[in-house]
Amino acid sequence: MASNRVLYFIVFSSSLFLFISLCAAAAASIEPSPTFLSKKVDTQKVALSLYYESLCPYCQNFIVKPLAEAVKSDLMTIVDLQLFPWGNAVLQPNNTVVCQHGEDECYLNTIHACAINLWPDVMKHFNLVKCIEEQQHPGITRVSAEESWQVCAEKLKLPSQRIKDCYDTGLGGQLLLQFGNKTNHLKPPHQYVPWVVVNGTPLLVEYENFVYYVCKGYRGKLLPKACSSHHISSNSKEKEACSSHYISSNSKEKLTESAAPQGPATLEINADPPK
Repeated sequence: MASNRVLYFIVFSSSLFLFISLCAAAAASIEPSPTFLSKKVDTQKVALSLYYESLCPYCQNFIVKPLAEAVKSDLMTIVDLQLFPWGNAVLQPNNTVVCQHGEDECYLNTIHACAINLWPDVMKHFNLVKCIEEQQHPGITRVSAEESWQVCAEKLKLPSQRIKDCYDTGLGGQLLLQFGNKTNHLKPPHQYVPWVVVNGTPLLVEYENFVYYVCKGYRGKLLPKACSSHHISSNSKEKEACSSHYISSNSKEKLTESAAPQGPATLEINADPPK
């Protein structure tokens, strides 16, 4: 009798285990796990684009101050930052580039283009660009254009030979022309630099309020702390900028006298394709 009870218990337990297993398998086939669901959180970033030139003092101020502060903050968790080093440069019919602030600007624009291409990680190339802009800032004793990026590459532990090779082989010139092509196809066309665009919309004279517009353009559920601590500036009606050669005197964007067009530079760099 006792043996029959043991046998009955074993059979019942096995049946119960099989029943529970089948139910669990059926439930799993109907409902995805919570882990799977959590991966579907909206992580789309806001596109933030900066069109600039390396020796425009207003571009330098923007890069080393408000933009650098934003890059160091948690704002970068919702931002896709792209830099376009060309500014108000002009491609001549003989395939040379003329820059607003002279030969050194063409040279450094090309170095920036090389850095962006060599290190796609925005933190790496932005830190190099920022460092170079600090070295060339009017408020300090400037070093030569070549020395500025070499000092910065050493400081950031980036291989300077790779940058030099990019420039010397002519690859840098081709990269620069690509940035120029993107700049020249902006709609609407840029009127000055820095020219800041958020999700395809130019901020015009509101460019220093880019954090506000980035936060406003984000469609995710959780905003970073940088959004809660930022307030829109009320004095953005007049901004200093390096105006392009085709800006009209009756433009809606009022610029200061110090930002008046300076005329094309006479110094050039060759941007012929590498042989």
